[in-house]
Amino acid sequence: MNEGNVNLKILNDESIFLEIHQLKNQFVNLFSQLANQISESELTAFDRHQIGTKISKGNELEHCPYQVLDLVRNFHKEEGFNIRFLNWWGHGFYVLIYFGTKNIPRKKIYDNYIQGNYHVCQTGSPWDYKGIIKFKRLTNELDYMALPDHLAKMKHLQFIKKIDYKPDLKQFSAVLLKEWNSLKNFHFIE
Repeated sequence: MNEGNVNLKILNDESIFLEIHQLKNQFVNLFSQLANQISESELTAFDRHQIGTKISKGNELEHCPYQVLDLVRNFHKEEGFNIRFLNWWGHGFYVLIYFGTKNIPRKKIYDNYIQGNYHVCQTGSPWDYKGIIKFKRLTNELDYMALPDHLAKMKHLQFIKKIDYKPDLKQFSAVLLKEWNSLKNFHFIE
């Protein structure tokens, strides 16, 4: 775009903004439905210090809209644990699992994530989505025995998995619920 010109075609096209608004609401509703299917006891099984679920949204994550569903919501640097569903417009849909430095999963749980097509994020901040997603600072080849070195450098452990969109909301909702159930299975939660 020329810095001196205003794109009047976009600016005057109300339908674009109505479609964007509708799509944002669809994801907020999708996250709300998923959160309502998850019990307090399930969240507590992941982390006894859990504080529930929260839906967040914004328009400026690297200049793009996003919607987030956080489950568990313990972001403590040492003892923390969180499950995040992230819809980042123009970049994709992701599930991110955060572990604080002293809340490292047992080897079998770690292996479950790797076998479940999750990658280990390799950034110093769990919020560095540009680094993790755009610049692909992640790996699925980090051996469990190398976690102490990873933690010393990164100060957290975070897994990420990309989820392909489905055009049908019911199908996509089923995919997300299936992923939630996989996470429970990874942690041996009934």
